[in-house]
Amino acid sequence: MSRLTIEMLFPEVANLHGDNANITYLAQCRPDAEVVRTALNDRPAFLDRRVDLLYLGPLTERGQLKAIDRLQPYRRELEARFDSGGLTLFTHNALEVLGTRIRNPEMGYEAQGLGIFELETTLAMMGRYNGKVMGPVTELPDAQPIVGYKSQFSMVEAGSGIDGFFTATRGIGRNPSSAVEGVRRGGFIGTSLIGPLLVINPHFTRALLAKLDPDTEPVLAHEEYAVKAYVERLREFRDDRRWHDGERVQKPIVSR
Repeated sequence: MSRLTIEMLFPEVANLHGDNANITYLAQCRPDAEVVRTALNDRPAFLDRRVDLLYLGPLTERGQLKAIDRLQPYRRELEARFDSGGLTLFTHNALEVLGTRIRNPEMGYEAQGLGIFELETTLAMMGRYNGKVMGPVTELPDAQPIVGYKSQFSMVEAGSGIDGFFTATRGIGRNPSSAVEGVRRGGFIGTSLIGPLLVINPHFTRALLAKLDPDTEPVLAHEEYAVKAYVERLREFRDDRRWHDGERVQKPIVSR
């Protein structure tokens, strides 16, 4: 098996919701992989060497501002990576740092993002959304949809023509009036889901491993248990009794 390199950006601040277990699980699937943990004051490894997967996890509000500041000098390199197909995964609110603006009226600030995507984020500290989300992705048959959770007080509005990670068949997308969830562009996937995504979606993880190393048959760590847990979770997600009105798109689905 060829050696994989996975870079985690800013794990000292991007570490909420247990989502860094995404990388722990990938490393268990590929114990030969090198995991590079890039601190806030380090130069990102992807600038100088091959990095097979670049990852940024959930941040505090202050952490978002620090991430924007640290990544601003490398905005063009990030965008070039996405467009060249370099695999990159940003989970939960990490996606928001790539947008044009993050507004927090309650805390009295408005920050410019990296501007790679036409996304505007508004934080409402007392307006937290908690719910489930499910939807098909292009990597997998419809019988194996993505399942996951949202717990957030930031909502994203997107400009036209920005592809989503997927369109939710249950739950909400970027905001309560859209079923379009996350962002795709080239090798980039950004999603607001927590879970952690790769732990609770083993079929998607297998597909991601196959993309990372097309010459190696992907092997899932703890495959029997991961798949059984997914099957049970999917059964629950398909049960209408498990959903409440707040987990549904509240307005007709629009492009935003």
